[in-house]
Amino acid sequence: MALLHFFATCPRGLEPLLADELAAVGASDIATTGGGVAFSGDWRAAYRANLESRVATRVLWRIAQADYRNEHDVYALAREVPWHTLFDVRHSIRVDLAAIRSPLRSLDFATLRVKDAVCDRFRDEKGRRPDVDTRNPAVRVAVFLDERRCTLYLDTSGEPLYKRGYRRDTGEAPLKENLAAGIVMLTGWRADLPFLDPMCGPGTLLWEGARTPLGPAPAPGARLGSDPWHL
Repeated sequence: MALLHFFATCPRGLEPLLADELAAVGASDIATTGGGVAFSGDWRAAYRANLESRVATRVLWRIAQADYRNEHDVYALAREVPWHTLFDVRHSIRVDLAAIRSPLRSLDFATLRVKDAVCDRFRDEKGRRPDVDTRNPAVRVAVFLDERRCTLYLDTSGEPLYKRGYRRDTGEAPLKENLAAGIVMLTGWRADLPFLDPMCGPGTLLWEGARTPLGPAPAPGARLGSDPWHL
């Protein structure tokens, strides 16, 4: 089976921890960058990264990449992707775009053009287009733009992986669970040592510390973003 290319996002500063986690699940070609780690692997590695990583936020599957100069180039790249072979038209979509030093004047317009390209390709192939659902989409398309290159991803995670399922109420600025887990991991704390959180708040550090002896799979049974895909 040919290796696929992925990018796992995480809080800044935790990239080395994430790289170690990805190596443990069988990833290869691991390369850290600000805010995440690129890697290659098969679907087993991608699923294990989703289920076992304590610090990843999302695991994105790279499906297209090319240089661009304007919104038309971004649209053309997205239009070339055979979306109808990746997921069914009945599944709703959402497009999220992030950029660093992009020359485009309006990132909102670029986001809209990617959405149009996905829908136009479906209309050409299937005679209808998927609905857009920004709150609870079945499929999430992620776009990243730098100074010259556009990269398209499908989000394999669905909900952010820091949503472990144990938190019911949050404050105004809660510490995200994957950041808390990374902080605990960076301290070198072991389960046979006392654990003190002098600024407890909702207890996220304590929760993540308590889960340390349990090993991987911080969110067992999670519904992944790749569930509706044609794999």
